[in-house]
Amino acid sequence: MDWKIRNVWAVLCCLSSPLVLANDSSGYFWDFGDGTVSYLAEPEHQYEAAGIYTVKREVYQNGVLVDKSEKVVDLVTPKIVELDITLPQSITEKEQTQLTAKFITSEPLEAIRYQWYVDEQSLGDALSDPVITHVFSDAGTYVVTLNVLWEQTTVRSFEVNVVVEEQNDNTDPDNGGKDPGDGGTDPGDGGTDPDDGKSETPNKSPDQSDGGGSWGIVSLLGLLFLAIRRRR
Repeated sequence: MDWKIRNVWAVLCCLSSPLVLANDSSGYFWDFGDGTVSYLAEPEHQYEAAGIYTVKREVYQNGVLVDKSEKVVDLVTPKIVELDITLPQSITEKEQTQLTAKFITSEPLEAIRYQWYVDEQSLGDALSDPVITHVFSDAGTYVVTLNVLWEQTTVRSFEVNVVVEEQNDNTDPDNGGKDPGDGGTDPGDGGTDPDDGKSETPNKSPDQSDGGGSWGIVSLLGLLFLAIRRRR
């Protein structure tokens, strides 16, 4: 906590008036901005929580206000380690895009809120959630700005250029979106075997012959018998 005391002492030294402090009849009033006050000439004060405080001092001489001043004590900014914006690798128009604040601090800061802008246009009220979803209406390059707020005070800002791509058309303009090789049926299948233009001829049995079979042999023997009888 020593660093806090040193910061406050620096503020007190800036606010102190040597001329007034030299006068023993002077009175003092200190408001440290966290609900505590002091009537000492050079008080010491230690803040119990991180925050941004406005220290006010009033000096009275013989009951009359002769000097007043104030100083802001920022105990938030020194705790900020890193601020960045995390984006998807590819961003497409008319699709939901998640923007994430990467905010790293040396110790937890409970009252932090995030305010987003696209091309200086606010995306709504400041949020405690570091993630927001946005739809880019058109393709192009946009400037995304992130302000980190402590109450109403901006303690850190960051901006990045975002390139938004056009939507891809899944329909092939040359074939109307259809598969060029698929007409709904197999191009080689008309419902029948392409080699079959007629009925298949049944196989012949081993005893069958194209010469008429056994009846042809009988006829031939009969003719030979008639020829022999005529010669006699």
